[in-house]
Amino acid sequence: QARERQDAIKQFTRPAAPSVDADYVDRIRTTIRRRVVVPSDIKGNPEAIFYVIQLPTGDVFSAELKKSSGHKAYDEAVERAILGSSPLPKPDRPEQFQRELQLKFRPQE
Repeated sequence: QARERQDAIKQFTRPAAPSVDADYVDRIRTTIRRRVVVPSDIKGNPEAIFYVIQLPTGDVFSAELKKSSGHKAYDEAVERAILGSSPLPKPDRPEQFQRELQLKFRPQE
């Protein structure tokens, strides 16, 4: 009876989300960061957060600003860099692939 109960519980619990490989995400951020043209009038080190959806080929499907840096030109520069970096680097192993990424950018990184 205990086993049947465990099997029933397994049916309704979601599998754990795959862990994001930090090196893979860092490679993506580095690739994008190289293309960001930081506006000369930016003050401080504000953070912009983008929600990026990519295809298995690494092609960027969409890039959506989730949190503005407060500097419109910087936000736009990061968005252009994301779209211009398509296709993004691929992971070393296919199971590391993440379709949805939340990426943070600061001009002084």
